[in-house]
Amino acid sequence: MKKWLIASMIGILSLGIVAQAQVVETEAAKVVFQVITEVSTQGWGFITPDKAADFIDEVNPFILDVRTPKEWDETGVIPGAVTIPLTELEQHLAELPPLNKPVLVYCKAGARGQYALTYLKALGYKNVKNLQGGITAWINAGFEVEKR
Repeated sequence: MKKWLIASMIGILSLGIVAQAQVVETEAAKVVFQVITEVSTQGWGFITPDKAADFIDEVNPFILDVRTPKEWDETGVIPGAVTIPLTELEQHLAELPPLNKPVLVYCKAGARGQYALTYLKALGYKNVKNLQGGITAWINAGFEVEKR
């Protein structure tokens, strides 16, 4: 009984310590929140395949494919795309364009492209678009791909 009482008291004290822990907002969290706020007011940065084709023709963006090498081999890439897997993006920052260069990012269906868009915006890129539906939507819309 005495051991149970001691264990209970330790548990109650632990809860009090945990309850007093505070969340601290870091600079990184502030930047990410700012990016989320910005992109959410701009339709999450998505661009349809038709508008993406116009974007490519009109502003000549840096085109970034964040899929895996296996995916590039299976379906090809948008002509002119630079291929860097999302999980390796941080190791290839030197291959990215200056911050003022527009960027079109895409993946297979859009989710990884959204992560890449958020990361690029946090780095300071201002004009980043994510291809809605990814390369799948691009191909389904009848646009050209090139094999690597």
